[in-house]
Amino acid sequence: AHRLLGLSLAIVALLWGAAAAKRIVAGKVHVLDASNFEHDTQATTGMTTGDWFIKFYAPWCGHCKALVPKWEKLAKKLKKKVTVATVDVTQNRVLGQRFGITGFPTLIFFRHGKMYKYEGMRTVKALKKFALGGYKDAKEEEIPPEPSMLVSILFEVLEQFAIWSQKRPLMGLGVLTLTGFALAVALVVLFEFCLMPLCQRQAKDQITSLLHKEMNRLQEEKKKRKDDGSTAAAAAAVNSEADGEDEQPATATETTSETKKDR
Repeated sequence: AHRLLGLSLAIVALLWGAAAAKRIVAGKVHVLDASNFEHDTQATTGMTTGDWFIKFYAPWCGHCKALVPKWEKLAKKLKKKVTVATVDVTQNRVLGQRFGITGFPTLIFFRHGKMYKYEGMRTVKALKKFALGGYKDAKEEEIPPEPSMLVSILFEVLEQFAIWSQKRPLMGLGVLTLTGFALAVALVVLFEFCLMPLCQRQAKDQITSLLHKEMNRLQEEKKKRKDDGSTAAAAAAVNSEADGEDEQPATATETTSETKKDR
């Protein structure tokens, strides 16, 4: 059963990789976004679509614009060896967040579930050398896991709102104000009706637990004192009996002595 399941998963992965490969044109720069990144690259596993050299950029970045012809030439040089691709981070913030993109352009090489950031000269020769083996001298990093569906939806909503608010700044400001007010009210309601009763219940449970512990301690001390008193009384009774037994022979001896004197 386990072998059959493993074989089925392998077949699915191969078919998935083949479907992605059909859309990837060798020798051309492939465009990636949040919807096709994991499907096309299989970055986390790196087992089906080969190695990838990806440029994370912003359209307004001058260095990114200067790199465009070199990136296209690199794609031709690495044809059928490494897939060269691009990601517009301004339109795919979830990918920028996932891979920690803080500057542009950021060039990352992906291979077998690992990633290597390129920090050398931005020449076609140097980039090609890095992709064909130079990456081994760079720092190897684990590929961050794919974000959850909720995070992806949240980033998508934020991106769409940012685009919309750029066209209508006053309305965007109004929406942000109303949203902030609504969040504040929601937090107050949450604290008042959910967190506060929960905290009170926990405090009550803790106080009750402490009272029970204190009562048990007092009962144990009382029982211990009672047991100690009983033990002391028993010891005193034993000592009294022992003293009585010691006095009887002495009395008998005195009686004998008195009898002899009378004679």
